[in-house]
Amino acid sequence: MGIYIPDMEMPTNEPMLVKINPDGSVSTTAKNNYRKYEAIPVPKRGRLIDADRLGFAMMDAANADQALAMVDDAPTIIPAEPLKEET
Repeated sequence: MGIYIPDMEMPTNEPMLVKINPDGSVSTTAKNNYRKYEAIPVPKRGRLIDADRLGFAMMDAANADQALAMVDDAPTIIPAEPLKEET
């Protein structure tokens, strides 16, 4: 399982320490950043793609094979986590 922290951006100038509490609240060492964040658990899953963007592109697809190819070629936002332990 992973986590997602909505609205938090990657630091650009210097490292930032992130503290995630057991209740999901998040605090940072970023200067002038007094926003409250919440970590959200992300269950194991297949790869995540931008389905909204893909949906509009698929409306123009001529057939199912073309639409499936578009799904396969869609950029991955978050890589897959195996659902089962690989042996």
